[in-house]
Amino acid sequence: MSIPPPPEPSPGSAARDPELGFPRPGEVLRRLRTHKDMSLRQVAAECGLSVSFLAALERGETDIALERLGRLAKVFGHDVGSFLGFSRGRSTPSVFPAKDQESFDRAPGVRYRVQRLPELGYQVLTADFEPHSGLLEDLQHEGSDLIVMTEGTVIARYNGSDHELRAGDCAQWSAGYPHSFRNDTDEPARFVAVLFSSLY
Repeated sequence: MSIPPPPEPSPGSAARDPELGFPRPGEVLRRLRTHKDMSLRQVAAECGLSVSFLAALERGETDIALERLGRLAKVFGHDVGSFLGFSRGRSTPSVFPAKDQESFDRAPGVRYRVQRLPELGYQVLTADFEPHSGLLEDLQHEGSDLIVMTEGTVIARYNGSDHELRAGDCAQWSAGYPHSFRNDTDEPARFVAVLFSSLY
């Protein structure tokens, strides 16, 4: 399995000004720009602000007006509130094409596709099971799991007991107990899981 990419920084996690109660916009800009591997020139071209102004902002040598801050935040898919960390929501939807999601074989005949959402605190996993396939060992980790069957039937073995899950069924459990999955049928099966922990 490839080394996972570093999580995208949460914009508002920059050090907060104790007097103002929110992070310095220049620090947020530097963190997001570095994470996106963007130059000041690239950011300036997208928001219409000068390179010299943005450089001074990053150094903490100037303030930024609200309208300009809104234009700057938009470059990174944020509004002013989410840029400064007052909300986790962005002003635009996040779209994660299947081709950009990490995909790997979890076991023979079992394919996982993972979307990491570190800023929201969970991962979304799609698991495809070929007929008569299954995990080779039990899973056990922190957090909790929510499983939604979208196709076929799998047997979820949880803490020593088998539970049949068919298309449309949901299951939720504490992930601290041993659990695994297998497809005993002649048809493929698929589920989507929300993992409230960083497992993959």
